Amino acid sequence: MLSFFKKINTDIKGIIYICLASLFFSLMSTFVKLCSSNLTLIEIIFIRSLIASIILLPLIFTFKIKIKTNLYSKHLLRSIIGVSAMFLNFYAISKLPLANYTIISFAKIFFIIPLAFLFLKEKIKTISFFYISLGFIGIIIMLGYEKGEKELFPYYTCAILATILIAYIKIFIKNISKKENNAKIQFYFSLNSTLLLMIPYMFTFSIPLLKDFFFIFLLSIFGLLAQYFTIEGLKNSEAIKVMPFDYSRIIFGCVIGLSFFNEKISLGMVFGALIIIFAGIKLIRIKPYNLNQ
Repeated sequence: MLSFFKKINTDIKGIIYICLASLFFSLMSTFVKLCSSNLTLIEIIFIRSLIASIILLPLIFTFKIKIKTNLYSKHLLRSIIGVSAMFLNFYAISKLPLANYTIISFAKIFFIIPLAFLFLKEKIKTISFFYISLGFIGIIIMLGYEKGEKELFPYYTCAILATILIAYIKIFIKNISKKENNAKIQFYFSLNSTLLLMIPYMFTFSIPLLKDFFFIFLLSIFGLLAQYFTIEGLKNSEAIKVMPFDYSRIIFGCVIGLSFFNEKISLGMVFGALIIIFAGIKLIRIKPYNLNQ
């Protein structure tokens, strides 16, 4: 089986990895939703960060990865922004239908490109701005098309704010990854998140049920696996070939939402999602200007 997999075209491997990452991201969101009914967000994020640190630490020593860094202040800033994004993200997941949240999370691409233009001075084609605008129209349609969805607007706002922060983190990581490897970046994020939340956690501490602790353990594992397969997918092929398959997360989100949470799919959600997917795929496939020209 392994020898057969090694013979598979690298592009096919990349697509498989991205689809696996999408599945694990969806499963992570599912377990966030399941344990949020009994635990506070501080408890969930603290325990999740602690577990991730415990998992990463043996790997750091096993593979002899040097954790000494001259960029600790940047790691700390990334952790502060990342913890803020997790709070907003997990809160939105706990309140919104899983499929709706999943679709909104794809808005990050519509923020990443303008942020790359502003902070990294990357040149982008004019047509990109059209698809960015089209993507935002899809989000607006999805948020306001159906009656009865207005009560969810505050939670959608949290999801969008989290998406903006995540988009900024992507740009930030792209910059810091020139000097730090991925394992070190992940380790410092988990460690700093644990330290930042230690005191707040002490004020909200309660002994979690075994079931809830197991859920947090699973969401930690799924989160790490999702990040791993995303990196592997991008290693094996070009982003423009594999990243459109990241939208398989919407399928997983819808299936899980319908099967386990009895969620309903509205007309506005379908119409808005189609626009977001179309605009997102078009953006991924647009090659930036050659900076050497």
